[in-house]
Amino acid sequence: MNSIQSHKICRRMLLIIPAMILFIIGDYCMGLEPAGSQNVSGMISTGWTSIADWRFAVSNIGGMLGTALYALAAFAFVDYLRAKRAVCRNSRDRFWLWVYIAGLLCGVMVFLYFHLACGTLIHSYNVIADAAQGNTGRAVQIWQRVYTVQAVPFWTTFIVMCLTSTGGWFAVVLRGILPLRKIWVLAAPIAVAGIGFLLETLIPFPFHGFASGFESAGWIIMFLGGIKAVRTDCGALQSA
Repeated sequence: MNSIQSHKICRRMLLIIPAMILFIIGDYCMGLEPAGSQNVSGMISTGWTSIADWRFAVSNIGGMLGTALYALAAFAFVDYLRAKRAVCRNSRDRFWLWVYIAGLLCGVMVFLYFHLACGTLIHSYNVIADAAQGNTGRAVQIWQRVYTVQAVPFWTTFIVMCLTSTGGWFAVVLRGILPLRKIWVLAAPIAVAGIGFLLETLIPFPFHGFASGFESAGWIIMFLGGIKAVRTDCGALQSA
């Protein structure tokens, strides 16, 4: 991979920044709730009913546009990883590169589906709750029918993407497949999300949902690590 190819890949990978900014906006549109919000049943929160319709619309639009930008960034990252895999002689390293590539490609489908499905589920409950006219038990019962038919694809796709992207990232960093220091494992989106939840637990914010956008922010940090790896490998080739 020459310097021109590396430059093009890095430039396209930077599209992760506007992509995830759109996702973060959508995350907070759906995730921010009043401080007094309480759990009703399972996933359902009393704060859901405080989310205005326009916030779902903004989240859905951001999900669509953000996924398109993510795809461009992810395909560029995958081009670099496939080039590394083609010259990799260690079978385990090749396997983990394949896992990480699978996680990045899964994201193209999962980000769009998860944003739309998550918003639809919350909005559906709000509409049902309005129709139930204060009968929370009846609203929850009807919503469970909506959720049940989506639960398997909803969680399966998300879990598969998390396992492959997180496990793959941990492996390519810790095994030295990418020329990055071990501390870069903390750039995994799940790790960044964990930091957000920890801060939300420790700091008494006047609202719920402070950590909503941290996972999306983690994707920016992880891709910046990928860009650093591309530039390091390119520099090594030029000096060889």
